[in-house]
Amino acid sequence: MDFFASPRAPAGDRRVRIDLAGLSVVLEGLDADLQQVLLDRYSPYADDRSAGAEDLRATLSHDSREYFIDPPATPEDNPVLLACEGSRVRYLGYRLAGWFDTRGGRGQLVLAHGGYEPPARAIENYVRSAVAWQAAERGGALVHSASAVWNGKGYLFYGPSGAGKSTLSACNTRASVLSDDLSLVLPRPGGGLDVAGSPFRGTYTGGPPVLGRFPLVAGFRIIQAPQADVREVPRVRVLASLIANLPFVDDAFVVRPDLFERFERTFGALTLRHLHFRKDDSYWDAIAAAGL
Repeated sequence: MDFFASPRAPAGDRRVRIDLAGLSVVLEGLDADLQQVLLDRYSPYADDRSAGAEDLRATLSHDSREYFIDPPATPEDNPVLLACEGSRVRYLGYRLAGWFDTRGGRGQLVLAHGGYEPPARAIENYVRSAVAWQAAERGGALVHSASAVWNGKGYLFYGPSGAGKSTLSACNTRASVLSDDLSLVLPRPGGGLDVAGSPFRGTYTGGPPVLGRFPLVAGFRIIQAPQADVREVPRVRVLASLIANLPFVDDAFVVRPDLFERFERTFGALTLRHLHFRKDDSYWDAIAAAGL
């Protein structure tokens, strides 16, 4: 944190507010060009308003170095290094160093000037990390999963990379797909969980972005198979699979066991099953046949 203590002037005087069904992040200190890029990237969830409640306000400034992590000679998955100290989380990527406080509502981003990745891409994983932690503090999660809304109800479809989240989403013809990559789950006032629309849609382009939040009725560990079928399995197995798909937060459960306990409480009543599916949307028939 000593690195962030040095005074730095904001990169500009513009801001972007990202509102995800009541969870809001404000990025300030932007110049006009970056503001417009971020407004386009996070549309229709973003605007340039300054009014309203916010969960996190983070200020952007610049640093003279080229990179915080030297980029590789050939492209690879962007590293996201996080360190948790109570409610404060430090962040490091190729071009971006930062921190945010999940309870204090403040944060900071420092952008290096190297050209390996555009500024908006450097900022993207910081935003995702901040949203994941804000959701976790509430008892929700940002889940590595596909999600969809069918007949007003929300569903999660999770599994490791290659399990078929994008395939399952692309096959859909009945429901509104929220994402085929990251799904935002928030606790509902009065009990239960909602799945919310967000800009973290992955590769899915088959429909417009979905706004709002919807009652989450079930989560499925997906498995590709010749026939669609919903199967009950020991809850500990299917819950462990869900926990393994909580990026940005799951590594911190050791130092923040309260987050794990909160997750267990709020997800305790959620129906979890295995879903066998094939490359069509007959999986909705299997879900309906299971009474879900």
